[in-house]
Amino acid sequence: MKRLIFLFTSIVALTASAEVITMDLSTAEDVLSIPLVYNSTSGDGYYDCTDVWEHTYNDNDNYRVIYVNDGHFVLSHLPSQNSYNSMSWEGFTVSKVSQDTANVFGCVANGGVAGVGTPYVIGYFSEWVTQTLGYSSNTILFDHYYYPEHIYICQNSNTMEAIARGGVFNANVFTEQDTLSLIISALDENMQEIASITYYLAVDGKKNNGWEKVSLSSLGKAAGLSFRMTTTDIGDYGANTPMYFALDGLTVNSEQPAALHDIIAPTTNTQKIIRNGELLIIYGEQTYSITGACR
Repeated sequence: MKRLIFLFTSIVALTASAEVITMDLSTAEDVLSIPLVYNSTSGDGYYDCTDVWEHTYNDNDNYRVIYVNDGHFVLSHLPSQNSYNSMSWEGFTVSKVSQDTANVFGCVANGGVAGVGTPYVIGYFSEWVTQTLGYSSNTILFDHYYYPEHIYICQNSNTMEAIARGGVFNANVFTEQDTLSLIISALDENMQEIASITYYLAVDGKKNNGWEKVSLSSLGKAAGLSFRMTTTDIGDYGANTPMYFALDGLTVNSEQPAALHDIIAPTTNTQKIIRNGELLIIYGEQTYSITGACR
């Protein structure tokens, strides 16, 4: 009991002054500080924009970025500055689509981490725009340097349709040899990638089928994050697989979290396990992340 009390006291003492920020999409707004408004009805088929940010295809400067959490997070939107007469977009938008119907603006969970119909972020990665800019079309910049802790990733509905059943433009059904990866990188103040992790949306015949928590603790201190996608299904004009993904619940810390092994000494009651790609420590009857957070 004394050791357990010491554990919680140490965690509180080490994190009391730290600011932990978790993405709150209810605060999302544009450059003019106007809260995001969602389409009541727009488009059809794969591109049904109902319940999607109404300025997703707007390349006006007022909609170049999306501010979240009072500007702590700045999401890129249409960095190419060209929607080709409202026919194209890249970067990020926000969606509340609650039906999994192969829509590019949907996700297989039918809502954010908070539940069906709640907002979440849809990313569309553009290889061409990324090559033109010299950095990813999909970035989330921070207002200060932070230590990214974790993020939730979910399969996009259109992408799932493509890799599971094919028939989406030139996309082929995935086999056990195919992979679809999301590369998440830490950025410095010059938009240079300084560390990266890879999360597989599809690998070894398995596909992401809902929100999965992805640890970002190995990225270290960052001025922002970039997101890139790769696929093994490549055609004459680049990726055949639709380059869409969903994210939510990004969490960052203003201070570097102390590792759990720095808080308590190893004992016979301590066990390390890997769950969903994250290193966890079981102490007594409680499970902790390597940063000391309860799981």
